[in-house]
Amino acid sequence: MEARDIMHPEDAKAIQMLKRIKGFDALVRASMEHGYEKIFRGENLGCMVRVNAQNSHNLYTAFKGVVQKVRIAEPEFYIYNDPVMNAYTYGETNTFIAVSNSLVERLTIDEVRSVIAHECGHILCKHTFYNTLLRTIEELGLWFQLISYTAFAPILMGLQYWSRKSEYSADRCAAAVVGERTFQTSMLKLTTGLAEIQGNPYQLVEQAKEYHRFVNDSWWNRIQQNCRVAFNSHPQMCERAWEIDRWKNSWAYRKLYMSN
Repeated sequence: MEARDIMHPEDAKAIQMLKRIKGFDALVRASMEHGYEKIFRGENLGCMVRVNAQNSHNLYTAFKGVVQKVRIAEPEFYIYNDPVMNAYTYGETNTFIAVSNSLVERLTIDEVRSVIAHECGHILCKHTFYNTLLRTIEELGLWFQLISYTAFAPILMGLQYWSRKSEYSADRCAAAVVGERTFQTSMLKLTTGLAEIQGNPYQLVEQAKEYHRFVNDSWWNRIQQNCRVAFNSHPQMCERAWEIDRWKNSWAYRKLYMSN
């Protein structure tokens, strides 16, 4: 698998848009020189448990299998205690993936593989590089008041827009590894927080169609919804489900899924 196999067109366009922002390259270099990712590596080692074949054999086996299918260098893998089902990846030179215990406990092993593959997709597409910058701006601005959100608003909004589009590329990686149906059931569980899902596994896809009708019903609805998501790092869950439901009919999906 290569990045171009799963890269969503809007993701690629957004990256090009970011590169055109004046001073962006210098800001990226400064962010990386700051070495903020090292802080998180220390926190991981200090507060999480690193997953390996000895302490979590089944989970590590699933993780390693996904990494090999996506064909990336193996990142560090951690599990942490949190009742909220979540997972994330971070870093450019010291990349890691972290998953919450509740995610592992409530998802099937194939659904966990879907989430891991999503994070591996971010790494494959080199999203971690830009995410490092986004996280640094947010942390320094929110926690330490070292930067002005007013001054950095255009860059921050550009990064958030790109971040939403990058999720679609990572979702494609997940669907290609485990299949689009397993991706959809994992999305339902992540949305509801439930360990068991009954009924239609494509419920979010159906809701996406209704959501699109609602948004396109009036210009006011479009403005409201656009404003609501402008500073979100992730798209709505129904949009993510809908995007994969469309992509499953493509030759690219069939080629990647059959090869796995």
